[in-house]
Order: sequence, then C-alpha cells, then structure tokens
Amino acid sequence: MDAGLKEKLVRLGLSEDQILKLDVEGVQSEEDLGLLNAHDIKQATGCNLLLAAKIVRAGAPSVPVLDPIEVAPDAEIPEGTKPSPAQVNTFAASMGMDPNMLSIFMVAGMANNAGVGMDLSGMIPVPQIVAGYNPKIRNMFLMIMDQVENRLGVPIVVIDSDGGINRDLTVEYIMGLEEGRDPAENNVYFDSAGMPYQVIQVGVDAQSIYDADPLDSTRALQKNGMGTGRINWINVSDAVRQTAYYAVTRTHEIDPKNDAHLAWLRDHIKPSSNHLVFSGQAPNAISEFNEGRRTGSLPTLRVMLTRGPRRVELMPRRRRVNPRDPRDLAGIGKEEL
Repeated sequence: MDAGLKEKLVRLGLSEDQILKLDVEGVQSEEDLGLLNAHDIKQATGCNLLLAAKIVRAGAPSVPVLDPIEVAPDAEIPEGTKPSPAQVNTFAASMGMDPNMLSIFMVAGMANNAGVGMDLSGMIPVPQIVAGYNPKIRNMFLMIMDQVENRLGVPIVVIDSDGGINRDLTVEYIMGLEEGRDPAENNVYFDSAGMPYQVIQVGVDAQSIYDADPLDSTRALQKNGMGTGRINWINVSDAVRQTAYYAVTRTHEIDPKNDAHLAWLRDHIKPSSNHLVFSGQAPNAISEFNEGRRTGSLPTLRVMLTRGPRRVELMPRRRRVNPRDPRDLAGIGKEEL
C-alpha cells in the first residue's frame, strides 16, 4: 500500500492490522480506496461504520471552489428558458430582497420554461421595476412588468413623443391604477400640466418600427422579408404591398388561408413587379390603391413589435386542412396586363 495512504489511514484511526486487511483486499492507493463505500471498508477491516464513513469522506476528491458568476441584474434571459440561479440572486440583491425567498417563489411558479410563472409584481417597488425595464431585452424586469400589466388589465407604459419611455409618468400612472384610479381614456395619459402622452403595452418597442406583412398587417415581416405563405416581400415596392393589403382587407380578392391564392402570390410577387400585377387576380384592389393614392390615404404598412414573456403552448397548433373543402380559384391563372 502507498505510504502516504497508510499514514492518512492511521491518522483517521485505523490500526496497523486493519490497514493490512485493506492491503490484502487490493487497496494500494487513494484511487483504489475511492472505489469502496463505508460498508465495504467496515466489512474488510472490522471497524465501526462511523469510522468507515469518515474514511470515505476523507478519501473523496476535493471540489474546487469556483468564483461566483458575475451577472448583471438586467441580464437577458434566452428565449424559452428560465432565469439562472445567478440571475435570480443578482436581481434579488439589486432589489434589496432575500435571494432564497425569491428563489422559493420562482420555483413554485415555474413548472415549465415559460419564465417567471408566479406573480412577483407585488413584492418589488414599482419605481425599481420601471427603472430597469427595457422592451428590447427579455429579462427579469420585462417579465415582472408584464405581470404588473396582466394584473391591472390595461397597457401601462407611458411614452414620450419620440417613442422613448417616460419612466416618471409610467411610475405615476401604475401607482395611480394600483390605488384604484381609472385607466387613461383611449390610452392617452395627461400629466399635471395637461400634456398628453400615449400609453402602450409592455414589450412594445415604440422606437423600433418594422415592415408589416401585407397579408396580415398586425405582424411584422421576418428580417429576410418572408411573410405569410412563404411570400418574400424583400425589395418589393410599396405600391405592390399596399395593393395586396387592399386585396386582403377591402376587396377580399385574396384569401391568405387559400393555398391557391398563396401559390399565385409566390409566383407573381417579385422586386420587379408593379401594382398592375394584380390586374388578373385582384382588379378591385387596384382601384382601391388608385383611390388611396389620389386621396393620400394609403396604408403605411409599418408595425411595432411586442416582446413579452413567452408562454409554453399546452397543445400544439395544427393546420386546419380539409382536403374535401373546395378551393376558390377565382382569378388564378388569368392573363395579366
């Protein structure tokens, strides 16, 4: 047996005879000793179980102490994940809360990966929540602001004319709602001087405006220009997008749920197209576009995105496809002008 191991076992309380018995069993090094549990050592040497447990503990490899991970209180939480323990601790410390208590509440409310499931909004002062809120970043502040809004039932973020957050008025407005005051009519909040300010939802970045999908103007196009039905609107003129919008919303000559209509759009919507591409499929939409251009009322087709805490879907969505349903092929395949 290794001399160093023998000396260590003597210090722990084993006799020479007991050490010899371990040697006979083939224990030559600390690595060999690490393969045995307390019952193995007790059986081999005849020592009591407590001494055997001490030997096992002494032979266990030491665990290196790692430096604590530095995480900012407003650190971003990746989509579909829960806050890490380091994020919870740092956030709690910055709020003057007990990290252990906050962790208990969060664990109780996070049975899935949706984020902060339990309502923590009443545990943290409103000014501190608003001070750290950023609609561009999915973090603890955004999640708790979302909880405040859900609890109050109305939009709560007051913005300036440039789209930036007016934090003082946001705090004032939220605290007024919590005291039982009525929500701002038409989401317009007036300060003490009578100046109007717009109130928007949590997660909306009012300073970032995106191209809307012409087939669903409430949604933004993907960064690569892809929209509903895998139609690519990149570099497509505003006139074409606006005519498509009218064909869907006004004249209903295009149905975004109709596979044949979507296939037609994929074939005809090109960067080189002009709005007359719809002359066969949606002639009435062209008339609507011409009228809108004449009166200066064409849609901007721009939209603000909302970035709220994601919720896990309980049941996956399925496409509603019934092969027996007749397809409306009106206008498909007609000659273009």
